[in-house]
This record gives sequence, structure tokens and C-alpha cells, in this order.
Amino acid sequence: MNPLDRLTPLLERFPPTARVFFADVLCNRFEGHAESTKGHIHWLKSGAVEVVADGKAVGILSGPGVIFSPRGSAHTLIPKPEAEIVCAEFEFGQRFRNPLTLVTPGVILLPVADAPEIEVVHKLLMDEAFSSRCGKSFGVNQLLQYFVLVVFRYLIRTETIPTGITKALADERLLRAINFMHAEPEKPWTLESLAEVAGMSRASFANHFREATQATPIEYLTDWRITLAQSKIINGVAIKAIAKDVGYATPEALTRVFTKRVGCSPKEWRDTQRQG
Repeated sequence: MNPLDRLTPLLERFPPTARVFFADVLCNRFEGHAESTKGHIHWLKSGAVEVVADGKAVGILSGPGVIFSPRGSAHTLIPKPEAEIVCAEFEFGQRFRNPLTLVTPGVILLPVADAPEIEVVHKLLMDEAFSSRCGKSFGVNQLLQYFVLVVFRYLIRTETIPTGITKALADERLLRAINFMHAEPEKPWTLESLAEVAGMSRASFANHFREATQATPIEYLTDWRITLAQSKIINGVAIKAIAKDVGYATPEALTRVFTKRVGCSPKEWRDTQRQG
């Protein structure tokens, strides 16, 4: 494990998959409904759109640009007066509370001119999406997956989001501890052992971690363990086969923590997901 690789552990655990559902001139308002299992990306090729999220004005974006909603927040796009746009939905572990999808604000506007690394992929994607070449859908969907990686690299590098996991991943000291939590959730981590990995004092580590993520290190670790448990439960793995892999001595201990954090038992959660 590269202790300074900010994204590979999360991308390998939750590989993004994407699907384009619109690539044309937008003349009427678009309503993106809140979804708990999918995010949305909109690539604006030309024109302009006004963006409203959760009933509040976010701003007006002129093309080329990107509207990014990793946790599937409700949003509205209002063309001014029209816009060439590609709209896609993507799954990135939202149903399992992938930390990268829990960013705030729920909708982020990214002018391409401000992000050279995004501009390169944006240009390729626009060229493919508005072409008539064979294999277009496959090509666009492959570019979408890479685009998710590029956007998160940009958000981490620029610290665009003031709090949350992208803020913590930008700090190399916190990153070391987070990567160990991600890679070895079965270990009996304590505040002291995580601070040691980060090369910080116990108090300094706890304060910096909470300031960056709005959670304590142990709260983050607990949420990550439950996230991993959910990803296994949905695939039919029994609780008794999961508990020790995610840091709990017994299935009963995992069930207690799961129920407290999620609001229902593992079985109830699994049944709800399958019904959905």
C-alpha cells in the first residue's frame, strides 16, 4: 500500500460505473431528483445554465463547465436560453456511504477553464458524446469513470470543499491514518495508534481530524467498517463471516453497531436494498 495514495483504496473498493442518459441541446428545465444510490454529472459544452440545488440558487455556469453531484442531491438546471449538455448518472458506492460521496455542498460547479486536468478529459468526452462514431456509448461510459477520478483529484488538490474527506485527504498526516483505516479495518485501532501512524500527538491528531472531517477518528473508522459490512451484506455474505474482517469480535457486536449507525438491523437493511 502506498501510504500517500489518496484515492486508489476507495476507487478499488467502489469502482465507479456511469451511464449517459442525455446528450443534446437542453431547451427546457431539467429536474434531477434526489437519489440515495446514484450521483449525477452534467458536462456543459456550450451555452449557460442556472443551477438550483435543494431549493437554493447555486449559480449560473457558462460552458465549458461541469456540474457535479456525487451524492445525488435534488437539483434543477435552467438553460439560459439553451445549452449543449451531456447528462449522466453514476454509481460510486452511494448506497454504502462511500466517504467520497458524502461531500458538502451536494452540487459543485466547476468551470473547466479553472481546471486544466478536467479540461483535457472534458474535451475528449464532448467530442465522443456528440459524435456519430460506432462504439460511442461504450467510449463515453469509459471516459466517465476516468472523469470521476480526475474530478476528485482536483477537489483534493484545490481543497475546493472546506470540510469532509477530500479536505482530510489533502493533509498527508491525516492521509496516512485514513489509508491504514481503509486498508486494515480489522485491526484494533485506537486514537493513540492512529495518531502514531499520522506522526502526531494524540490531541493534535484528534483536533485536526475533527476540524477536517467534522467527525472523530473513531467515528470515521466505525462508519468505514459499517460501509464495508454493507458492501458484503448486499452480496449475500453472512454477518458471522463479516464481523472479524471489519474489526468486530462477534457477529452480535457488529449487529449492535450496525443497527445504531444505520437505524435498522443488517437483515432489515439488506431486505430494503433488495426491494429497492
